Amino acid sequence: MTRAAIYARYSSDLQREASIEDQVRLCRSRAERDGLDVVEVFTDHAISGGHLGNRPGALSLMNRAREGAFEVVLAESLDRLSRDQEDIAAIFKRLTHVGIAIRTVTEGEINELHIGLKGTMNALYLKDLADKTRRGQVGRVVAGKIPGGNSYGYRIVRELQSDGSVTTGEREIDEVEARIVRRIFDAHASGQTPRQIAADLNKEGVPGPRGGPWNASTINGSRQRRNGILNNELYLGRIVYNRQHFGKDPETGKRVSRPNPESEWLRTDVPHLRIIDDATWERVQAIKSRYASQAGNKRQTRKRLLSGLVRCGSCGGAMTIVNRERYSCSARRERGTCDSPAGIAAAALEERVFGGLRSILLGQDALIDEFAAAFRAELERLRKTRGSREAELHRELAKVERGIRRCLDFIVEGDGDPGSVAATLRDLEARKATLEADLKRVNATTQIDIHPNVAELYRRKVGELQGLLADDAARAEAMDTIRGLIERIEVSPGEKRGQPNVVLVGALASILNFACAQTTTSANGGSGDGGRVLMVAGVGFEPTTFRL
Repeated sequence: MTRAAIYARYSSDLQREASIEDQVRLCRSRAERDGLDVVEVFTDHAISGGHLGNRPGALSLMNRAREGAFEVVLAESLDRLSRDQEDIAAIFKRLTHVGIAIRTVTEGEINELHIGLKGTMNALYLKDLADKTRRGQVGRVVAGKIPGGNSYGYRIVRELQSDGSVTTGEREIDEVEARIVRRIFDAHASGQTPRQIAADLNKEGVPGPRGGPWNASTINGSRQRRNGILNNELYLGRIVYNRQHFGKDPETGKRVSRPNPESEWLRTDVPHLRIIDDATWERVQAIKSRYASQAGNKRQTRKRLLSGLVRCGSCGGAMTIVNRERYSCSARRERGTCDSPAGIAAAALEERVFGGLRSILLGQDALIDEFAAAFRAELERLRKTRGSREAELHRELAKVERGIRRCLDFIVEGDGDPGSVAATLRDLEARKATLEADLKRVNATTQIDIHPNVAELYRRKVGELQGLLADDAARAEAMDTIRGLIERIEVSPGEKRGQPNVVLVGALASILNFACAQTTTSANGGSGDGGRVLMVAGVGFEPTTFRL
């Protein structure tokens, strides 16, 4: 019988979760009618069909197809597999290449004609849907309704209409949050910065718009995109629509926003939603305009090699670039919830990390050999342990089997109480099943070994990496390798002002520490703590401070 896989998907904005069950049921009925044996079912819940890359169910189906797990893919309709022309063509091409056919309940057997026509129709459907959605939103704005999500300072109003439907887009002022909005505007108008305002609100325990702490960026926002508390014209009693448009990046499938020119914006007055008076609004916008014109307030655009890895050693929060050249704790700057003064120039941090890597990766030949030897010794110990465990399980299994035979003899020969013997027999059978499962797991343990020339191979690879680190132009390429070895880089205050401690945490430190710990244990008779940290000194790494 031909093996088949079912694929089902529903989109959160158009369908309900039960749609998955409906699709699978229809496909199973079709499979039974066509004499197909359904061996696997793949689903994507609440995911748009506009891009293949963000659908784990579809990606899993393609992987299993390459493994030859089935001969037919069955779906309710072609648009369930994808609505994107490029993706549906790619799916068809790859499945056809491995000899897998596509069938749908709606269209039947899929061929090149379906891919061309239906792919075009599905793409046009998505465009038409977007146009209709936009027209509906424009109509809501003209009617004085909010077309999108809720803003801080307001609550959503739901009312039952005469036709049984519920109103959408209605808002009313939330007086508790409105007082915080007025406080923010008054504080900024009187000279306080968004960072100072956020710090004060967090100290008082005032929850932010999402229930967490306040960030300066939440208050300040972007003047270009008109987001953030201080740029929201709804507080003036005015809805502003079409400030930006969205599209999906064809490479990643992620939704990307782009600002629209102000001439395309649509504004509607809603005086009943006004929270801020005109005079306060104008003072705040004048202050924002003055500071926005300063070069020092422009956003950092250059991506640093260690971006995303640097963390504050005091609070664990991310450290970001300030003044274009220095890492500083974002929680301290944006929220006022961290008191760590530690900061470090980006160039200095990169030099300490890369300089340390250059000096240690090829400067510890004995350590590499020790690691390889320790690794082999650990593998041998595990093999012996596994062999001992296997022998123990066999002995106990033989004992259990002898007990089972005795119980059967008692029952057959009529000796003893049949009820108690039967209970004992059930216990022994259960124990036998457990032991056999344990033996199967032990026998299935993967045999791991280490290459006899691992140290030399390591030196060769690290030599290539060292060459990249020595070349400033090639450091970005080296970082692709290094990021796989570093979990995070922690910066915390040092003993002297201006000389912070830098600690590298990750797999690289674990490997070096493992070998170092074996040497230390052998020498001292103690045991290492298996640390994953490495201190970065001013001139490089300090191998003696692995376990901090």
